Amino acid sequence: MRKISIIFLLSLVTFGSCKKFIDVVPDNVPVLDQAFNLRVMALRYLATCYSRLPSGTNLGSTEGYLAADEFWLNSTSNFSSGGYPNWYIAMGQQNANAPLLDWWGNGVSTSQTSIVGSYWRGIYDCNVMIDRVGSVPDMTDVEKAMWKAEAKVLKAYYHYLLARAYGPIVIMDKNLPVYTDPNEMHIPRSPMDDCFNYIVKTIDEALPDLMPVEQNGNIDVGRITQIAARAIKAKILIEAASPLFNGNTDMADLKDDNGAPLFNQNYDGTKWTAAAIACKDAIDFAAINGKRLQIWQKPGNIVVNAPSTYFQMNLRTAFNESDGNTEALWFDTNNPSSAGFQAIFTPRGFNANTISNGNILSYMAATLNMAEKFYSKNGVPIEEDKTYPYASRYQLTTVPSTNDYRYDLQAGYQTALLHLDREPRFYGTLSMDGGRYFMMSDANDANAANTNYKSGGNVSNYNVINNGATGYMVKKYVNYQNSYGASNAYTARPYAIPIIRLADLYLMYAEALNESQGPGADVYAYVDSVRARSGLNSVVTSWAAYSSQPNKPASKDGMRAIIKRERTIELAFEGKRFWDLRRWKDAVGELNELIQGWDVKQRTAGAFYRPNTMFNRTFTTKDYFWPINLNELRRNPKLKQNPGW
Repeated sequence: MRKISIIFLLSLVTFGSCKKFIDVVPDNVPVLDQAFNLRVMALRYLATCYSRLPSGTNLGSTEGYLAADEFWLNSTSNFSSGGYPNWYIAMGQQNANAPLLDWWGNGVSTSQTSIVGSYWRGIYDCNVMIDRVGSVPDMTDVEKAMWKAEAKVLKAYYHYLLARAYGPIVIMDKNLPVYTDPNEMHIPRSPMDDCFNYIVKTIDEALPDLMPVEQNGNIDVGRITQIAARAIKAKILIEAASPLFNGNTDMADLKDDNGAPLFNQNYDGTKWTAAAIACKDAIDFAAINGKRLQIWQKPGNIVVNAPSTYFQMNLRTAFNESDGNTEALWFDTNNPSSAGFQAIFTPRGFNANTISNGNILSYMAATLNMAEKFYSKNGVPIEEDKTYPYASRYQLTTVPSTNDYRYDLQAGYQTALLHLDREPRFYGTLSMDGGRYFMMSDANDANAANTNYKSGGNVSNYNVINNGATGYMVKKYVNYQNSYGASNAYTARPYAIPIIRLADLYLMYAEALNESQGPGADVYAYVDSVRARSGLNSVVTSWAAYSSQPNKPASKDGMRAIIKRERTIELAFEGKRFWDLRRWKDAVGELNELIQGWDVKQRTAGAFYRPNTMFNRTFTTKDYFWPINLNELRRNPKLKQNPGW
């Protein structure tokens, strides 16, 4: 595995001594001076700037895991709002008195009298780093400029994380002295366009001084490079161009003290052009520096019989393999995915040694909603495929014993038609009843484990907590090189979760081009390259041959729908869908669907394969943005609450 960045090694190894620099009060100038007396001390302070980044292995604080419709837990009695606030957001329990995942408040005042945590604290730390790193005596000017540039990008990114959750925010370009007049410390929210312009400008200022790629190989993984910064900028400009932020008339009532709207009310198509330029710049720079879509390199001691196995492993390793990953543009190295983290996605009992393994918890279940999003084997939505039995998809069938099926499903097994004739990403992403689970220890894809999710099956319920509630689990989070011994022995190969990977960037570029110019050769090419990596034909070919809407790729609206579906499939369960649905303003439609799974308490196929409704979601217009904590509104009277809260 790639080593964790030196930034994080230092912050972990020296946490006891580093903590005094993390917790300095704003006016403690002698302590801050000490923090920048030596290079090693300044490096520790830079570590604190990175440490405020959200951790992709923190299930409760990562919105995308449970606040959308991808995962579902089994019981509120087992998973509290304190431990899993994102899930309670999905269940409609967000509020302004004590907001769940309160990134604005959380003890943090935008009047800067009480900065103790959250993204505002990250911004504060970055401002300190930017102001003081130039005074470190034992550093070169080049290195000082680089560390300052890293802090600038991080500061911009923290502003972005706040803006995508809350909309217009307070721009905190400089830290105000503690002796500032209180009236001057009450800062209003800036207009949305000003927020995005500031964020992008800050990244642009930093770009020339960043290292192009990791200078010290694996040791620098996770640090901000020019590759990462360009990808971040592209992502932010895509957000700024999207309907939630570009001419959003639903937010017309959010105004400043002078009555001016904080959201632009007129759609601006040039924002998509700017986003397309930024995406192409990021793609080209990444390519020059060796980035390409991940293709699995089969170890010599493994036998692979089915082409589908290769396509599945391309996707699995693009997400859960750090060492040799060619498409990850920026890794989350705050907390690598440990055995404990991977265990909650792992079906307990999928091989003989895991049946009684108490370390495998198995409670992060994927929804039936998501299982239906994946394409048919023909590369089009199952509800559009003229050859797919969509109306009878829940009916039972027996899996044929031919090679077309037996490497993905169990030959002779009775399952739902929904599980047959699906694209490789379906089988590579999801584990299901009647499915196969390939691991390195199998040595041959013909020996992949069989999975029975019905009650009494090998991966069924073992106790209330370790219960996947839907009949699906996600392979994407389980490294195929993990090994499972007898009893509770369990060895996992840790990996750093990619925050942005090249496939994400390709689809963003295709989206921006389609919105700015309509469908064309480049739009098709970048979508098709992602599809080809998973064994699918081109969009135009697939739709013409199999879709009930054969001309769909020829129109902007049609291609928009295709790109959205591609993002949903390719980036499934990576925490992207929650934010995509919001920026597209599609959440009011999609997040009001019933959350469903199979009836996992049943022992027979006929009883198991009945869609079981676990929750009736409600998402309204106000839910597109977080409420600002009422305490913050009292603390800073110039803040305006988001509409509906």
